[in-house]
Amino acid sequence: MFFIVGAQRSGTTYLYNVLNEHPEIEMAIPLKPEPKFFIKDNEYKKGKEYYYNKYFNMKENKVFGEKSTSYFEYKKAAKRIKNTFPEAKILISLRNPVDRAISNYFFTKNNGLEFRSINEVFINEKEIPKKYVEKLNASVSPFDYIERSKYSKFLDIYYKIFDIFRIKILIMEKFLGNQEIISSIYRFLDVRDDFVPSCLNKRINYSKKENVDYEVYKKLCNLFYDDIILTEEKYNLNLRIWRDRIDKYMDEK
Repeated sequence: MFFIVGAQRSGTTYLYNVLNEHPEIEMAIPLKPEPKFFIKDNEYKKGKEYYYNKYFNMKENKVFGEKSTSYFEYKKAAKRIKNTFPEAKILISLRNPVDRAISNYFFTKNNGLEFRSINEVFINEKEIPKKYVEKLNASVSPFDYIERSKYSKFLDIYYKIFDIFRIKILIMEKFLGNQEIISSIYRFLDVRDDFVPSCLNKRINYSKKENVDYEVYKKLCNLFYDDIILTEEKYNLNLRIWRDRIDKYMDEK
């Protein structure tokens, strides 16, 4: 059993599709809305058999996987996954935090939930009325654009609960359309690695974006740079692709 636990707007739907196409893998259904079984108290108490029967067809000789990006932010989810599936493998997809935050904003706006302008959100920090947030009754706040891009604190949750060899961190900018990396994911999951998914070069779950002022980029670059360095050093990652883009953008302006 394996889980794509996040982060939101970081290519997780793409991962779902390239894994679901593999003949040896069965992903939980539906894709939308995500199962979120391990953060739903009423469902979780029904047990593993209920989970399998509700979300899988249970075909033989399959490796089973689930994608629920809310899990990334819940220690409770990580603990429950570990308790239910002690040998579970964890896939964590990360994206340049500046781009992730902006994509998260436009995704929320395109879904009719966000009425503030991008400058009101990131520059003026205009608050959403608390009663509006509570009324949504979402598993995680759809407006938590900045904190959700500070990856180190969420990675800490999973690295404290799971053995390091059961976690694979993926960088969205590197794995999109990259058969070599997709094959490495297949190997991590112990399925044949020579399979080439038909969706390898397709854009999936793309959110329409508008022009973004330089001041927004500048503020977000300054907000996330230290956490990028911390994440890189603490988890032995090469995030130069993010740092170079931020540095180049700042230099050009």
